[in-house]
Amino acid sequence: MISQEFIPFPEWYKQRHDYSPFPWQIKLAESVKNGTPPPSCILPTAVGKTTVIAVWVWATEMGLSVPTRLIYVIDRRLLVDSTSDYAAELCRTNAIMVHRLRGGQNQNSKTESNAWLMAPDRPTIIVCTVDQLGSRMLFRGYGVTSKVAPIHAALVGNDVYIVLDEAHISTPFLHTLYEIKARRLKETTLFWLTAMTATPALGQDLNNTFGLTNEDTKNPLLNKRLCAQKLAKLFKVSEADFIKTMVGEAKSLRDAGAQVVGIICNTTKDARLVFKQLKKEEKVLLTGRVREKERSEILAQAISIISVGSRTTETREPIFVVATQTIEIGADLDFDAIVTQSAPIDSLRQRFGRQDRLGELGETFSVIVHKDLLPEHECYVYGKQLLKKTWSWLTKSQTGKGRNKAVDFGVLAIQSAITNNPPPMRELSSPLPLSDDILRQLRQTLPRIEVDIHPFLHGERENQATVSIIWREDLTEDNKTDWAKIVQAVPPVIAESMPCSLNDCKQWLKGREVIANNQRIQATHIRPGAEIVVPCSYGGYSQWGWDPESLDTVTDIGNEYTYKKRLIGVYNTDDADELISKYDIDTPIFESYPAGLIVRNKYKSSQRQNSVVLNEHQANVANVANRLSHGDPDIIAAALHHDDGKADPRCQILFGATSLDAPIAKPAHQEPSIRKQAKRFCGLPKGWRHELKSAAEQSEDVSNLRRYLIATHHGYARTILPISGDLKQWEKLQGMHWAEMTKQLNEQYGIWGLAYKEALVRLADWEQSRKEQEIGDA
Repeated sequence: MISQEFIPFPEWYKQRHDYSPFPWQIKLAESVKNGTPPPSCILPTAVGKTTVIAVWVWATEMGLSVPTRLIYVIDRRLLVDSTSDYAAELCRTNAIMVHRLRGGQNQNSKTESNAWLMAPDRPTIIVCTVDQLGSRMLFRGYGVTSKVAPIHAALVGNDVYIVLDEAHISTPFLHTLYEIKARRLKETTLFWLTAMTATPALGQDLNNTFGLTNEDTKNPLLNKRLCAQKLAKLFKVSEADFIKTMVGEAKSLRDAGAQVVGIICNTTKDARLVFKQLKKEEKVLLTGRVREKERSEILAQAISIISVGSRTTETREPIFVVATQTIEIGADLDFDAIVTQSAPIDSLRQRFGRQDRLGELGETFSVIVHKDLLPEHECYVYGKQLLKKTWSWLTKSQTGKGRNKAVDFGVLAIQSAITNNPPPMRELSSPLPLSDDILRQLRQTLPRIEVDIHPFLHGERENQATVSIIWREDLTEDNKTDWAKIVQAVPPVIAESMPCSLNDCKQWLKGREVIANNQRIQATHIRPGAEIVVPCSYGGYSQWGWDPESLDTVTDIGNEYTYKKRLIGVYNTDDADELISKYDIDTPIFESYPAGLIVRNKYKSSQRQNSVVLNEHQANVANVANRLSHGDPDIIAAALHHDDGKADPRCQILFGATSLDAPIAKPAHQEPSIRKQAKRFCGLPKGWRHELKSAAEQSEDVSNLRRYLIATHHGYARTILPISGDLKQWEKLQGMHWAEMTKQLNEQYGIWGLAYKEALVRLADWEQSRKEQEIGDA
């Protein structure tokens, strides 16, 4: 229990926010307190949905029985940072950790960026995207090694409260989460799941969902937001007149007094065309096709002008915000007026949720422009037929007369219109089931079976196929034959990449060559999900992001995110001093590569003065395992014997032990040359693994579970038992039947339950080893 004094939620909330919670928020806190969080929440924009984070923090601080980890999922990188900042403000002590998982972070298992992984018993808030959570949940964590993937799967699949925000745009992943929850029949840990959205699916039973009540609508602040009028006029135009109309209507709204005007298009291409037509005006372009660096710069430039709360400050100035549907979810943007391209009703509701969010203006005006597509043209985002039907519904839903005819997209007004006359809704692709065979393949991490997990996260719609594009300066026409070697020398990281649709990428490249999967290929051969590396000279990018018409050389930003720095065109270390001065490199280590030099910091190896005694190490690991597992006897026993195999005399020779009577778990510092010699002459067969020896050394009456937990504590043997150079040892462990044994264990404890037991043994070993490392360094 973190707090010694119980504080009711309304009082606690007011202490943290300086204002009282809304009635629905108090009701949510009561449900969490009772251990019955709502499976579904339907809440409009601007009512404080992120309060679910505050509720979990309160419950944790009050010592209530809630999961150790809260995972808040929002499928836009734009929102991950702001949501995690809010979470950090709530947690005023170090008792609760806040961590963000998104592209561009180093996923080395033992770095600071994975502190959450190293402390499974510490209350933690994780804010992430669908890709980051989903890939981990399915044992294929993006940016995570195969050896560490089971630990990630274990921690996101056990003792968690998952909140999927704006679930309506992540339906395939929501179905995957439902399947995982339904399959957790043998797991004993908490697994809470709440799907949140402002736009419920057509036909959804609203009686079984959590939402606003009459008490909320009577609240003065909420009533102001819910009843604000957002009157949208309708214009139908030809394809040729579409861009001109969007720009013209936006300028008219500006002339009528609106300061911050949002212009929202369905495609990045149209958004760019509108943006370029606004020649002299203050403007900003927000799309999903932008690298992390430029995204941050764009937001830093505009956020103080266009975010919620800015209307009452001196920083709010006239500006056009041109955007795609990227802004539909979560972003705390607040427009005075909107010009939007026609879209399905759920998307339009989200877009108008960014207009007068707090109801400060009371009555605002906007425009919906419908592009009348030619017969041979299609809308690949939403589908032409759905847009036609939606436009017909909008036309019939107008109120007023003559020039005053409009559709009111105020929260309560549009809900009333939808209830009285349900609009057409987009057809969702059928969810891909997590079959037993797929799950068997996913839980096999070494050797890893390649499984396409994209359909379980985003569905199977072909027109949504995407790739990632990375621009590198050291790829030139002159060194084309070395492109693969150049890229492999310093592999790209996610922060360098820009997401793009597969079709748009291929159209832009026009058959030019790229690097994909470490091979130089023609653009026509690019596959969905590929990571594409291209020369900066190809262009296609500007300060606002994706710009396929641009021929300007793109800036290579790789050195800002990789620990290895490329000194392009520099082949002599004497010429490198000035270049490396801008990097945090104390002791440079150079290596050559086809385009110049690569420099990195020299690794500081541990200078442990004393060996670590084997029995002491195992006893200490068992103590940590006891704490992490709350006394699970199998986990404790596995931890106590996980390194028994290191007592093998050959292993002790390798470690440089001075006596076989007191075997050591970790050697004192050895010079690399001495260790290399010891490895050569100690007598251990190639590929020998101490954890398999440890498992084989256990008595015959030891359970399969304990033997398994010992054998897997370095990430191997989860499905297939490696022979590891010792056939007799493999036969003793019944290697031929190991896969069947692991299948039975997964059935007995559940896929994520067994992984959790494994993880606690491994994390106990990591924690104790880190303590021993710190003692050695000291």
